[in-house]
Amino acid sequence: MKHILILFFIFNYLFSVENKSWDSHSAYLIPKKNWEVGLFHPFRYGYSEKIEYSTHPLLFFVFPNIAIKMEQNNFRDFKIATRLKLFYPTPLLNIVSRSGIGGLVDPNIILPPMLGLSGSLIASKEIVGLNTSYSMGIDLGLVFDDLDHRANIDLPIIYHRLGVFHNKWGLHAGIDMQKMLIKKIKIHADLDFKMLPGMNNKNINKFYKMLSGENSLEHKLLFIWEHSKHFRIMTGYKLVIGQYPYGAETRILPYIPMLEKWIPMIEFQWSG
Repeated sequence: MKHILILFFIFNYLFSVENKSWDSHSAYLIPKKNWEVGLFHPFRYGYSEKIEYSTHPLLFFVFPNIAIKMEQNNFRDFKIATRLKLFYPTPLLNIVSRSGIGGLVDPNIILPPMLGLSGSLIASKEIVGLNTSYSMGIDLGLVFDDLDHRANIDLPIIYHRLGVFHNKWGLHAGIDMQKMLIKKIKIHADLDFKMLPGMNNKNINKFYKMLSGENSLEHKLLFIWEHSKHFRIMTGYKLVIGQYPYGAETRILPYIPMLEKWIPMIEFQWSG
């Protein structure tokens, strides 16, 4: 069960990608009273013309989470929105806290209540034929007791998102681009940078102090087939280049350890 939850947690981030109709990275909101959901995609609902809510429903009971996106005034030709995310990872960490094979967190570690907050500013615009979205923001990790430094999961995608609770704060920025290739088939590419400033001082004399933390660079490439406005399929890969306690590592995801190889990821999404 714990392996399924961790895989779902990773796939959830691998497939967070959309366009004007299927959008969480862009500044476009889902229309009022419309919804969308996918196997690894959050459930999104248009509460009004200016507000939408989203959550990962299958994860919610072990990883409570919610996001609110709000439309803002346009700036020049850019569509502008802000997004606030909240999540509570403690229940999931308790599930994977065990000894032996498959244990991801030392069971002797007491995990305190933790609350993650993430605020982003998003700007979207069509540039040279590409639907382009820029985002930047700050992440906060609130811990309501002492947190053991060993209480983390040194895996791509997960480490830098949970690391904010040890570092107390982090920064993120990204760019997403999408273009129609042929009828019903689109290509999507993105580049995301996550920083945990000062979390590790081993590189403090090598470059500017702000970049001395453990950082990650994530790139995703997806091909999207839109069967209709209510259903689509996507496939592709994600590349993660990150700094971890044991050093730097580059990994193409999804990677199946038992097979020792990468396989394409496949996602199904519905809307209504």
